[in-house]
Amino acid sequence: MKRKLAGFGLAFAVAELALAYLPPLAVMLTAAFAILAAAVRAARCRRWPAYLPVWLGLACGLAWFLVYQAAVVAPRLKLAGQTVQAVAVVQTDAEPAFEEGMLRGTLQLVSLDGKPANLRVYCMNFPGVAPGERFSATFALDEQPKNAYRMAQYARGNYLRAEYLEGYAPGTPSDAPAFWLYRLRQALSRRLRLYLPRDLGGIEAAMLLGDCTQLAQSVENRFRMAGVSHLLSISGLHFSMLCGLFLLGPGAQRRRYCRPFLAAQAAVLLFYMALTGFPVSVVRAGVIYLVALLGYALVQPSDLLTSLGIAALAIGFQNGYAPCDLGCQLSFCGVIGVQLGAALGRWQRSKLLPEDARRDARGQSRPLTLPQRVLDLLLMLAEGVETALLASCATLPSLLAHGLTASGVSVLANLLVVWMLSPALVLGLLVLAFSALPWLYPCMRMASLLLSVWLRWMDSLIGWCAELPVASVYLPRRYTLLVIAILAALGYLFWVRRRMLFYLPVGVFCLAVAVGLGAAGQRNVVRAVLVGTAGNACTVVTQNGQALVFFRGGASNLQAVEEYFAENGEPDWVATVDLRQDPTVLAFPSETCYALDALPPGSATLTLPGGWTLDCVRTGGGNLAVLDVAGYHIAFGAGRVALAEPVEVDLFCAGGTVPADIQPRVIVSNAAGVTAEKLAAAAPADAKLYTGEIPAVVIRPGRSVIFEEVEPLAVQ
Repeated sequence: MKRKLAGFGLAFAVAELALAYLPPLAVMLTAAFAILAAAVRAARCRRWPAYLPVWLGLACGLAWFLVYQAAVVAPRLKLAGQTVQAVAVVQTDAEPAFEEGMLRGTLQLVSLDGKPANLRVYCMNFPGVAPGERFSATFALDEQPKNAYRMAQYARGNYLRAEYLEGYAPGTPSDAPAFWLYRLRQALSRRLRLYLPRDLGGIEAAMLLGDCTQLAQSVENRFRMAGVSHLLSISGLHFSMLCGLFLLGPGAQRRRYCRPFLAAQAAVLLFYMALTGFPVSVVRAGVIYLVALLGYALVQPSDLLTSLGIAALAIGFQNGYAPCDLGCQLSFCGVIGVQLGAALGRWQRSKLLPEDARRDARGQSRPLTLPQRVLDLLLMLAEGVETALLASCATLPSLLAHGLTASGVSVLANLLVVWMLSPALVLGLLVLAFSALPWLYPCMRMASLLLSVWLRWMDSLIGWCAELPVASVYLPRRYTLLVIAILAALGYLFWVRRRMLFYLPVGVFCLAVAVGLGAAGQRNVVRAVLVGTAGNACTVVTQNGQALVFFRGGASNLQAVEEYFAENGEPDWVATVDLRQDPTVLAFPSETCYALDALPPGSATLTLPGGWTLDCVRTGGGNLAVLDVAGYHIAFGAGRVALAEPVEVDLFCAGGTVPADIQPRVIVSNAAGVTAEKLAAAAPADAKLYTGEIPAVVIRPGRSVIFEEVEPLAVQ
């Protein structure tokens, strides 16, 4: 192995990631298989030392995670279930909660029952004003809920959640440097957005300062649909731009190796990392550039993969759960994809336009001929497309593993707008520089005008890409991850045999077969997903690209349903069945809407688009709908449904309770906490109860019923 430190660092992070997500037995079996396979391969090639850094990285990652778990995490988890009187400091991620005058975010507990402490917790609702505020109150500590956000909280060091009870008493604000830098970032953000339109100001503040507080939800959705969400976070391009400012003017090549200039660049990079709050993606990019500056200082070449391994080691060492952060995974996978694109580009040039073709018989450079210039231009275009494609493919497994959607236009959008990021950042820096002195305000307004025009062009291109028909692509998560794993295994085998040129047709053929099998396997499959408020969720039923929505709740549930549609390929919303009693007026985007409250009392049968049959019952206390899916009956209800005779159904998508006259075999709900306990108490004794944050039921008519993202709950 040529890049030993890269292999060690990346293996260290992969070991931590595996231990965080996989059961211990699965980790042990996987590790044994990997070590055995690597040992057999090394023995056959007589290259035992080549794999040693990877083995050491895996072993060290395993050992460090266990030590971190025992020394840091376990003592904090022992506090779960306790009620404490604590002094808390509001951290910089605090944001307004749903209740007016309350905040939600991370709290640093510096005192527990009068004793000094250093404990980070996440609280969903607490009184407060701004980050840096110190107050005392009574909290109930508990473990983080087992949902999709648990590992993200662990990656931030929040191993417990706190519930504010009473006794709020403000104290002296904290004067820690982190809060001074936070206030500085907010002040710079206000100056930056002073003469910019609201939506464009939020985009520029997010790209330049990492301040996402002013970013509109519609803008985030647009960037996500286009596959360019990474532009709203700070990356290596920001650091390359900052370092490039030191190389402007004459004598740039000489200053590149001047150690005082290198020290100044390192100081600026560290300050910029601190200003943005040290997010994982910033730490990754910062470590890579600091290693590059160290290489210039020592007059040694720097290697991007080696720097990436050092960054992985630094991030994984300070928190064993840090590799679980989605931003960390996307950042590392994106860099690896870019490196693969660069390697492919170098190989193409070595075969199609070798260095010998650019030199004469005496070894001196000579002008390229017209065909060579055309070929050089085509290679440049191909390298750009291949880099964007490989970076998108490298980040796809992480997106799917976290339940996110993939964009079908990410390659096109990246090619159109990534080059526009650097001018936008430079103009933003000019706006901040001109705002330092009052007599430069006219220049500040002119720079803001240019920046707003540039950002409007950029946002328009992104919006155009996001509106394309293939912008949102629904991919079955487990099946797609299986296909990616098979293609990766085939790629490794071809690489070992040094036959990568033959991998392209084989990979394309296997991908085409996988797409065909996937399309055939998804035909006529019914998927029912509960989304929205916990204990009062809507149910989205999809089949063959058409969707029915059984609606409960209010405007927040409608927004949750629309977000679900946006994240799952925008299926055709053909009908809405409104289960509510005395409903408020909402504008449903569906083609038709059936309001059960508008039906006459009694029972009725409706034929819905797509050939579904719906049996409806309206009573004085509630509404009930039963959907027939090829003999499998799914019930949905709202209110207190009282029937003349009990109704047996296969599945009941419950809210917070189960009516006594409904006898389901299986109950699915997104209720949690006390609501889930009440649901378990009201459920029939012979019924199976499953709960989850976004539970899903996959029905293959006449074949199988699979429950996804759920946990069984004992019926009381």
